[in-house]
Amino acid sequence: MGNFHCTKLFPTIVLSLAVACISGNSYGDTVWLNNGDRISGEIIELSNNTLKIKTLYAATLSLDVSAIHSFHTNTKQQWQINLKKRAAVIQQSERPGYVNVAGKNVAIHDLALTPPQAHWKKTGLLETTLDVDNDKNRKEKLHLNAELTMESNQWRHELKGEVKRDQENHKVMEDTEEFNYTLDYLFSEHWLWRTDSTYREEDATVHNHYLYLGAGPGYRLWGEDEDKLDIILAYNHIWLHSGPLKMELDAWGTKLDYTQFWFDKKLETFADIQISHFYLSNLDYIANTSAGLRFYLTHYIHLSFKYDYNETKYSFGSVKDSSYVLGAGMHF
Repeated sequence: MGNFHCTKLFPTIVLSLAVACISGNSYGDTVWLNNGDRISGEIIELSNNTLKIKTLYAATLSLDVSAIHSFHTNTKQQWQINLKKRAAVIQQSERPGYVNVAGKNVAIHDLALTPPQAHWKKTGLLETTLDVDNDKNRKEKLHLNAELTMESNQWRHELKGEVKRDQENHKVMEDTEEFNYTLDYLFSEHWLWRTDSTYREEDATVHNHYLYLGAGPGYRLWGEDEDKLDIILAYNHIWLHSGPLKMELDAWGTKLDYTQFWFDKKLETFADIQISHFYLSNLDYIANTSAGLRFYLTHYIHLSFKYDYNETKYSFGSVKDSSYVLGAGMHF
């Protein structure tokens, strides 16, 4: 009889030990609430004042950070602590609303943990505007802008395309197409190597072609998530074809890439500045500047304002051009 009971109990004991091992290894995080309750599981996300914990008994729970006394994690993960990413194991703190990181109390509101990303992170946008002025001169302006970015731990591909058409009294004043491809290799959190290429075609009063190739080192001054400030120093080779004139030029270029989100990603400010210094005695530099902002009505729909300024400086003077665009677009 005793052997019968032992035989019946043995599978149950083994199953219980297996569940305990799984719980200890995969669900070893604990959250203590202000009301005294305790929840065990695996913390998978902490953002926007919400903590998500995956449990064995109730799938995934979403908890308001204001209801959390403290929490503890069992494994080291990449946390964002006071806007800086670092690998850490989070320990429980006796202070309400805080945790312990490497012996120091840190407010839970100053922490963030995002789910693991796929190998390639893809983002993009499409913007457009059409301005028609029905006066006697019949002015029409069309502007299209598209961007696609693919980023992994070490590589970043960026494609940009822009089309501008300005027509006044049925006469084309500006007809410009520009395409850009940028490839970055990330050596570390800050250092990178960039290769850049741009093709620009203008077909209004004079047919112009512009091809630019550049390569050089870059340094990210700061960057968290989608925010960044990169400075690039590159050696450039440029092919110019304007009417009957053909030229090949070499130059050193400095480029600044800036993007930052504000107010919980409701507002985005951006800037792209590039200055090329030439070896020719009569041509000093070419400066291309683009800056603006986007206001996100939803996660996918936004309004935009963009300002472009271009200047070519010669020894005998300069040629300047500026424009601004108001539009709407879709982010994905």
